[in-house]
Amino acid sequence: MITVDLPAATELAREALAEYGLDPATELTLLKNRENFVFSLRGDIDGEETDYVLRVHRQGYHSDAELDCELDFVRALHGEGVAVPRFVTARDGRGFCSVGAQHAAGVHQVDLQHLLQNHGNFGDERTGVDGTAPLDPADFAELGRLAAEVHDATERSGYTMAVPRDDWDLDGLVGAEPAWGDPLRIEELAGSERQAVEAAIARIRETLGAYGTPAHRFGPIHADLTPENVLRTPDGLVLIDFDDFAAGWHLFDLATALYFYTPHPRYADYRDALFAGYESVRPLEPADHAVFPAILLARGLTYLGWSADRRGEETAEWHATTVLPNIVRLSRELIAA
Repeated sequence: MITVDLPAATELAREALAEYGLDPATELTLLKNRENFVFSLRGDIDGEETDYVLRVHRQGYHSDAELDCELDFVRALHGEGVAVPRFVTARDGRGFCSVGAQHAAGVHQVDLQHLLQNHGNFGDERTGVDGTAPLDPADFAELGRLAAEVHDATERSGYTMAVPRDDWDLDGLVGAEPAWGDPLRIEELAGSERQAVEAAIARIRETLGAYGTPAHRFGPIHADLTPENVLRTPDGLVLIDFDDFAAGWHLFDLATALYFYTPHPRYADYRDALFAGYESVRPLEPADHAVFPAILLARGLTYLGWSADRRGEETAEWHATTVLPNIVRLSRELIAA
């Protein structure tokens, strides 16, 4: 896999524009570069000029069949009235196109969606961790309702995954080879702190194994409901970026929404509001509340595993150093419960 820089990603994006009937010379503005390169643009398709977002996907992250499955999921949610993006069909009728066959960077998948007018993201991971996020519990209540609407709509639509993806199940979270890597490979995790995390992993496996995977607890989920993947729009919150969607516990979405706020002084208020919002749409059982600390820690451990493979990158270093004490604290709380 070739690492792509901004100039190469821009060239790939311009090649893709023609696949949607857009002028390859259209001005592109970089919005985000994390796993994917994301550009905004304004263009004319079929006589209608409007604003779009174009994503150049990370090479090799998903197969064409897996990406088709992801876009089908988003369309199913949209059909049920959930606030999600609207994708544009390429000229060949597919939900994305592949470009770069003659480019040094190689073939990349590119999709196009309508730009969602917004006034920013739900929040920020770093201000959640450092405790400066000024969010109101009402924000989390709205976010909880959105998560519940996703899970309800998935069931109503009858959506089933056409191809397997990396599931957020027991093995994917805390198995021998976790989907995002082994958190125990973080070298800063040593001594009694490492022992606490190892004991907590064993507790997670025991707890989630007993919790099970019945359909009302486990199924297709967004799986990356971080504050940066939720937009604030004039019509309310909208969920974006379904890159990591797969089968998993419904509570995993709630854990992802809360994880970066666990060190925040208002964490308990945020947690209570998130659950109240969720349960206003989709009731939970006592077992769901009881298992949540294990799923919350499992979510945190995935970020450590992700960081172990990316040492030297700014975000990976932040997780492996600044956020690491929070993982240790949550581990000790879980094994002491």
